[in-house]
Amino acid sequence: MIVLGAYAARSCAVKTHNAFDPTIQAPIREPDEALTELFEGGEQFRDAVINRLVGAAGGQVIDLRLADELPAHIQSGACAEAAASGAELIIGGLLPRDPDHHRVGRPDVLIRGADRADGRPGYHVLEIKMHKIHERKRPTTVRRPNTSVLVSPFTAPAPEHADEIDGYGFRTGSREADLIQLAHYHRMLIDLGWDAPGRPYAGLVGTDDWSAEDLITWMDLDEPLLRTFSRTGPSGWTARSALVRYDHEHAFRVDVATAAAQQGHNGASPRLLVQPIVTDECSRCQWWDHCRSQLPDDDVSLRIGKGALDVREIATLRSRGISTVSDLAGVDLDQLLEWYLPEVTHRAGAEERLRRAAHRASLIIDGVHFERITSGPIDVPGAAIEIDFDIETTAEGSIYLWGFRTHQGGSTDGAYQPFVDFSDPDADTERQLAVRALSWLREQAEGEESVRVYHYSGFEVAALRRLAEAHPDEPIFGWALEFAATSFCDLFPVIKENFFGVDGIGLKPVATLAAGFNWRDDDAGGLNSTRWFIDAVHAESAEQRELARTRVLQYNEDDVIATAVVRAWLRAR
Repeated sequence: MIVLGAYAARSCAVKTHNAFDPTIQAPIREPDEALTELFEGGEQFRDAVINRLVGAAGGQVIDLRLADELPAHIQSGACAEAAASGAELIIGGLLPRDPDHHRVGRPDVLIRGADRADGRPGYHVLEIKMHKIHERKRPTTVRRPNTSVLVSPFTAPAPEHADEIDGYGFRTGSREADLIQLAHYHRMLIDLGWDAPGRPYAGLVGTDDWSAEDLITWMDLDEPLLRTFSRTGPSGWTARSALVRYDHEHAFRVDVATAAAQQGHNGASPRLLVQPIVTDECSRCQWWDHCRSQLPDDDVSLRIGKGALDVREIATLRSRGISTVSDLAGVDLDQLLEWYLPEVTHRAGAEERLRRAAHRASLIIDGVHFERITSGPIDVPGAAIEIDFDIETTAEGSIYLWGFRTHQGGSTDGAYQPFVDFSDPDADTERQLAVRALSWLREQAEGEESVRVYHYSGFEVAALRRLAEAHPDEPIFGWALEFAATSFCDLFPVIKENFFGVDGIGLKPVATLAAGFNWRDDDAGGLNSTRWFIDAVHAESAEQRELARTRVLQYNEDDVIATAVVRAWLRAR
């Protein structure tokens, strides 16, 4: 029996194939620890939201989370009884399996809406996500889609009580998977006869903090919000609703699962509907080891990570026998583009994307990591005192560490000065820490010698601007913005203007592959530093907390050392 959960339609179809192909051994790879911790954080966030919702909403609440150790048929039977009872909220219910439509699912919450025509209670799905789901929208004189959000308070959670708020919209560019998941559950409600009448509204709660009140965002799953490839669309794409997009994706994965299940049956080997293509999902997928074994070492999707072509672009190249970096580097691009571009009209700048990928392929074959694209000396302004600067933030974006390293001009030897707060930050603790750090910086700047501060990318300046806007009465933030305008030097645009990098031009590839620097920690990276901060604050033992704190501080110090090394490398060009 082929039944798919809510994540199938929103994720890689190769996962579906691997799960149903009897000739493929089940994965033994353990889940990534970083992802496990983030998932646990997501569960804690979900439970906290549910507790607030239950406390505010009132009415009958049936919490089925405690039944999740019971057999599936008992769980789904309890969910059906809860829905028949007309409970206002049903928490963690396993929906009855739907073999006819190949679906199974457990939404976070069912919220009672209007009664159906047959007198039975109708329900809407609610999912809770530990990420932001809104983005600001500019007000316009002409009404446009997705320039407002429909929200209801926890005290009256159903969409019938929702109000429209202008100036915000749903993050369609990065959160469409949330809508696909909601559509899966909504289809199950329809087939069960549990869906509320009217528009197919489904709810989301994210981490957005633009409102002081707990709010549910209601998405109309019939509204065409999702950008989708279209051969007939004049721009190469069209807008589809979440339900239409889900129906297509789900049906395709049912076909994939059906073909996969027949592999090796009585010696049969039906044509595979999907083949592995490296995407962002692969790094956190337990099927990766198997998929990697199916790819040649010089596969384009495997070797070209920065400026990577998307799944459709890779599939289009493969359809014409271009699978490896050697194939791509040796192709006549002008001839290739004649048939390639009509197949990838969904991508803005498709020609430039392909040309850059082909350029990277040529450099990979030649063993070149960085290519100088200008000539002459590279101007990196100096000062008597040079300070390298980097900040670290929590997963929610609060700054908990300001790291500085002070040098005599032209030297890479320096003294590290961190300002850190290993506690759960709030707006006030973040402000206090920033005041301490920037007051120290002002003392350096007001000395007798000239001072310049170096950083990599605009993140640090954006953080200063955010703090200044959040605390307009704090004069040190205004001073910091003025000082940054005259005395900060961002090395990222200097690199971008002068070099082309096969693996991108972030600080780590430039410092390691070009300037010869190595971080002390083999697992150095932004995601891991977020994990270490959690350990630094919440680990069970003092020894574990101290170890994590040392790791965070060394990582930050290595970041500012790397900035100094890159600066010296640039000056030597």
